[in-house]
This record gives sequence, C-alpha cells and structure tokens, in this order.
Amino acid sequence: QGNMAFTGKYEFESDENYDNFVQKIGLPSDKIELGRNCKIVTEVVQNGNDFTWTQHFPGGRSTTNTFTVDKEADIETMGGKKFK
Repeated sequence: QGNMAFTGKYEFESDENYDNFVQKIGLPSDKIELGRNCKIVTEVVQNGNDFTWTQHFPGGRSTTNTFTVDKEADIETMGGKKFK
C-alpha cells in the first residue's frame, strides 16, 4: 500500500456545480454571490496522517483546519459553520 502526497497549493479553476455545493454546506445567500468566481487558493500540508488545510481568499482572509486521518476533528466551513 503506497502513500499519496497531497502537500501543495491548489488554485481555483472552475465553479461547475458551485451553487449546489455551497447551498449544501449552508453558505448564506449573500456569501454565495460574493464567492462566485472567487479565486481561492487552497494550501495543503501533509505530515504523515496529519493535515493542515488552509484556504486563502481575496482580500487577505484565510481559514485553516487541521485533522488527522481516522481521528475526529473540529472543522470550520467557509461560511463559519463548525462540525466534527
């Protein structure tokens, strides 16, 4: 069984199914419009089974979540909702 490396920066490419996705994660309608065509850069740092996932938004705002594979984690969505 091999390991996959996810470390890197990923830039927004398209918004196919954007509305359906953001509605399902509970993003408010005013944020949905602001996010349309927003060029988000996602930075992933992997250290074994530990991940740091940071999304950088235009204007300098960012959100960071950390988690470990097979362990419960506290995560926050783009819209500020928290879940495990």
